[in-house]
Amino acid sequence: MKFAIIVIVALYANCAYSVPHYDTRVVNGESAEVGQFPYQVQLVVTVPQGRALCGGSLISDQWVLTAGHCVEKASSFDVRLGAVKFSSDGNADGIVIKATKYIRHEKYNPLFAANDVALVQLPEKVTFSDTIQPVKISSGSDLFVGREVVVSGWGLQHDKGNVAEHLQYASLNVISNKECTQTFNPLVVKATTICAKGPQKQSPCQGDSGGPLVLADEGTLVGVVSFGHVLGCEQGFPGAFARITSFASWISQKTGIKV
Repeated sequence: MKFAIIVIVALYANCAYSVPHYDTRVVNGESAEVGQFPYQVQLVVTVPQGRALCGGSLISDQWVLTAGHCVEKASSFDVRLGAVKFSSDGNADGIVIKATKYIRHEKYNPLFAANDVALVQLPEKVTFSDTIQPVKISSGSDLFVGREVVVSGWGLQHDKGNVAEHLQYASLNVISNKECTQTFNPLVVKATTICAKGPQKQSPCQGDSGGPLVLADEGTLVGVVSFGHVLGCEQGFPGAFARITSFASWISQKTGIKV
């Protein structure tokens, strides 16, 4: 149990009381083009300590899927859609919607990173466009081992750095859960977990929590950024994600979306 606590870290960034200057990105990632990831959501979460940065995926005209730990003690969310730029000097794009309602998985357990998914409900339906589109949710029993996947977000490029001023993405490869347990305790790598790592140490990092992991060839959502290794994001360790196929029925039940 102690091992499970010390080897994982939730991948969200604390933005304190104001949004800092953003000059870094997903570790070893690339800058996204406008409209390349139209389902990508940026969440600035208001919590008692200030504000925290997370990612999310637009899954319908009124629902955003994110990580369970991203809504911990949240009072509101600034939900940014259709954006690639995000900076403290006002040089941002997309639209921002204030939301206050969310649903976290009833069996969420932060100690073991279990059932680390949540839904944020938008107060009004969003209009789809070239830069704002929902992502398709994966279902079925495929484990996706060996498949190329893409993670995206505004998280750190370097450990202890700042979060990005431009949306970043990186290509990873899904590994088996057995291989993943060589890095993480089996208590946190469960059937509801999917792990992926990059060939050049690409990795999600703090600030990417809740963001999407999609199949590179289909753009289908297969994971939600959940946790990484406590030693940092630059070491080449795999990232761990909530496995979407394990939560497809829960998502459908809570939102009415047909999966």
